[in-house]
Amino acid sequence: MMQSIRAGTQNTGFKILIFLIILSFAGFGLEQVIFGSSGTSVAEVNGTEITPQELQVAIEGQKRQLMQIFGDNIDPEMLDDDRIRPRALEELIERTLLLQAATENAMVASSRAIGEIVGSIDVFKVDGAFDADQYKVVLANAGYTPERFRREQTQQIILSQLQQGVLASDFVTTAELVAAAEATAEERDVRYLIVTDEALRSSAEVSADSVRQVYDRDPSLWTSDATVIADYILISRDDFLAPVDQVALQEQFDSIQDEYTVAEQTLIAHILLIQGDDESVEAYTRRVDDAASRIAADEDFADLAAELSDDVGSAALGGELGFTDGTVFPEAMESAVNSLAVGEVSAGVKTDAGTHFIRILERVAGETPDYEQLKNELEKSMQEAEADQTLLVTVDELRELSFNAADLQQPGGALSLSVSQSSPVSLTSGDGVFSERAVREVLFSDEVYLEGNNSAIVELSGNRFVVVRVAEKRAAEILPFSEVAKTIRADLEQSAELAAKLALLESLRSRRNEGERLEEIATAEGYEWRVELGARRVGSLLPAEVVTLAFSMQYGMDAELESTQLVNGDLAIVELAGVEPGQLENLSLGEKGAMSAQLIQLQGQLSMLEYRTALRDNAEIITR
Repeated sequence: MMQSIRAGTQNTGFKILIFLIILSFAGFGLEQVIFGSSGTSVAEVNGTEITPQELQVAIEGQKRQLMQIFGDNIDPEMLDDDRIRPRALEELIERTLLLQAATENAMVASSRAIGEIVGSIDVFKVDGAFDADQYKVVLANAGYTPERFRREQTQQIILSQLQQGVLASDFVTTAELVAAAEATAEERDVRYLIVTDEALRSSAEVSADSVRQVYDRDPSLWTSDATVIADYILISRDDFLAPVDQVALQEQFDSIQDEYTVAEQTLIAHILLIQGDDESVEAYTRRVDDAASRIAADEDFADLAAELSDDVGSAALGGELGFTDGTVFPEAMESAVNSLAVGEVSAGVKTDAGTHFIRILERVAGETPDYEQLKNELEKSMQEAEADQTLLVTVDELRELSFNAADLQQPGGALSLSVSQSSPVSLTSGDGVFSERAVREVLFSDEVYLEGNNSAIVELSGNRFVVVRVAEKRAAEILPFSEVAKTIRADLEQSAELAAKLALLESLRSRRNEGERLEEIATAEGYEWRVELGARRVGSLLPAEVVTLAFSMQYGMDAELESTQLVNGDLAIVELAGVEPGQLENLSLGEKGAMSAQLIQLQGQLSMLEYRTALRDNAEIITR
């Protein structure tokens, strides 16, 4: 499998694909090269920069999460970069703050811990065992390199250590346990009867005459929304896309090709031997010599790495460390890599980490991007950048010309922009550009709707801008009875059912106050009767709605009956017959332990929230 994958990396198409991937993540860079730069980061947290690439990766990650949650039903506006960007940037800032705090507290992730995580993930396994080829394919499909994946796992481990450290700092006192037990272990005796939804509806029937009478009493109550026919000018980047001068295109390619040239990449594996704290120099030297002898005897390098290497993270991958372009590893290692051919293994190379035996797995030749193959991508980028500039200039001109104009035809004509007219638009609905609430609100604002002015420029998603004006007002109209009869009936039925519930509750309260027991009333009227003694907030057999009501009711001589609607539409009339405060000593060891753990978890979450707030308050954060 790996041989076919590696063979694929040698062809020109693959290298061009790599270049285009780089180009897509660095699109902001093209604009900066072409039109100048305003900085290389979107934010800075205590001196640590958050790059545009990191922000874009975070945005794409949130898009994937949203698509997994909503599937085909997702609203396209939810995937708009401008909508996601603020939240993604805030999460990156918070993550950076936490990583800085973890580093300051000397939290680290060992190679062994990372290796164990990598080796335990099911999607990296074939027939129940870790498979290096499967590992690479899965990561590649997810857009990860092994280095990036291991780096993110390292960060996740130390973030988890930080969180666990904060959570572990909390404890619960006996007084807190007693107070919690009084509330959570409180027992209540609950009695209630049930009036079915069918019985309630039958007592709230509405006649056709009643519906008609409501309409005839005041038909003006049933009117359509006032609507507007609007003139508008809509402009977008696409309106200004124009052919790019081929000479300028070639010059632009020449100026940036070095920046995007793919350097030669070398895939290496190593066996790392680290001298133990209690290991003598002689013993360590024997280990190094033994490894060298077994390598010279042509034993399988991957098997030797799994057996001998002290770098647990790479040992699980046959010693593979990933690709280098000559700048990734320490100078001594890079020098050895540069002197070896594919398949060769170095002698022992000493670095601060220990002694390395390095094997060259493959080399991918570097390549400068070809103009013809990249022409379309670069041309599109230049087109869009130039169109954006023209768009912004036109928006400024339109803003100035439309401000005092008597209509939109004048500024539209001056700028050669077409004036369109809408179908009827109300404050609550509209088509096309008027489907966006912000545009409708501007259209019905006092300045535009009442005073008859052109609107200010409204910026929309997707590099679009619009200015609107009222062309025709259409007053609200009385709707015919046939269009509103169902609505009137539903309103009357809802009101009648509510009145029936209140009347029933008052009747039952009155009868109980006169000496009848609720159980006797239920039997006499044919209502279902239920009782639960010693009910708790959690673990009760009561319906959730009855639990919520029963534990909010006052207990005593003057306590009233209360009602709640069940999920199936039935009505429960509830009586609280007794209350017994919870006692800590009455709880089992398991219940005490669970309650203590729950309180510690809750306090830990609050502590973590306060810790994050403190980090933020004391940080120097610059957003651009």
